[in-house]
Amino acid sequence: MKHFLTKIFYPNKIIGFLLFNLSTFLLIYVFSNHLEETPLAYIAYLLSTYALIIFCLWFYKACQFGNNFLKKNSKLYNLYRKNHKFFLKRFLYVSFTINFIYGLFKLFSGIYYKSAWFITFAVYYLLLCFMRVSLVVSIKNVSFGHDLIKEYKKLKLTGIVLLFLDLILSGMIILIIHQNQTFIYPGNLIYFIALYDFYLIITAFINVFKYRHENSPVLSASKCINLTVAMISILSLEVAMIYQFGNNDSNFKTLMISLTGFVIAVINSLMAISMIIKAKKNLESKEGEFK
Repeated sequence: MKHFLTKIFYPNKIIGFLLFNLSTFLLIYVFSNHLEETPLAYIAYLLSTYALIIFCLWFYKACQFGNNFLKKNSKLYNLYRKNHKFFLKRFLYVSFTINFIYGLFKLFSGIYYKSAWFITFAVYYLLLCFMRVSLVVSIKNVSFGHDLIKEYKKLKLTGIVLLFLDLILSGMIILIIHQNQTFIYPGNLIYFIALYDFYLIITAFINVFKYRHENSPVLSASKCINLTVAMISILSLEVAMIYQFGNNDSNFKTLMISLTGFVIAVINSLMAISMIIKAKKNLESKEGEFK
């Protein structure tokens, strides 16, 4: 079965190249001749989907090969690997600076447009950013994972604060829905904001899983806060996009904001509870070792 699937999804390069060209030609032919509802169109859709899957698999293999080559031959990568905790701490400061500037932009935008909820949103965002950098500053004189008792205490406190802030976030979401609050980005600024917000959410999810095995509770807490920051950025972007591209349809807006807000609140609460439980369990274990 595995051999069969390999043959299907990793065909000969010549066959793959022909499939790409054939699917592209069929799609162009279908759309240019308005044949979207014909059997030929469905064949073109299926073939192009198959070609796209093959392309994605090939692209993944190419990225994997490039990544392995870089690891073996790059002096910069070897330097980073040997000092990754040092560089990681610096990257956190750079990330905080960017997030802080973005938070200030949201705050001043809310003041300029006299939007009370958007000001509250910006303050919430900035508070999370400060929480994140405070974790790094608290262990600035030692490396990550050095003083585990202190880090687990920070992890527990961060979980408690996040759980409390989740109540505030729920209130903000209710405010958006009941008062039909919105925000308008001038010109094409919304596209740049969307690009940055999607970058935040993608990198946040990657980092949460990437650093889950790092022996540093503070680093884990920082990544969880970063994920919360990214999620609320997506929520504020959704409000603006519904206004700009969805004609501010109140029913659609209520449904989407409710669903998105519920998912964010659940993820945030689960993260906070897991942080508290993990910290409590490890603190009890560490304290037992010293008795």
